[in-house]
Amino acid sequence: MDIRVGHGYDLHRLATPAEGGRPMVVGGVKIECPVGPISHSDGDAVMHAVADAILAATDHSDLGTLFPNSDEANEGRDSAEFLCKAIELVNEGDWAIGNIDITVLCDEPNIASYKEQICTSLRKLVGAPVNIKGKTPEGTERVKAIEVHAVALVQRGTHS
Repeated sequence: MDIRVGHGYDLHRLATPAEGGRPMVVGGVKIECPVGPISHSDGDAVMHAVADAILAATDHSDLGTLFPNSDEANEGRDSAEFLCKAIELVNEGDWAIGNIDITVLCDEPNIASYKEQICTSLRKLVGAPVNIKGKTPEGTERVKAIEVHAVALVQRGTHS
């Protein structure tokens, strides 16, 4: 059996709607929050990092290459579309997603309060176990941002 691991990362500055922040979406879950991501797409940093992890594990181009922020078609685009494209590429290569592990660093929103909703949302798309945990930056200079690390395990059976 062929097994690979990919790492994905994303970071978005957070701002109020008056400052250009979009509505907060984390792993496909809309969250009431006084700040939101400044982004070209909908700014779902979790979906971006998960898609990049899957793409990295299967030797595909990264999300920014597949869906550049210079392309107006991606303005405000639902990040679930990006993740679905990554999954489509994985399936074309006869890969199966084994599991996804995600770490979110931010002061707002409180990820623990939405953990089950986010995992359920992502499981529906990836068809594999998903784990997410939230961490706070605790006095570092990473306030006013959402930072996400994701790891994807993919596997492909050997053909006889």
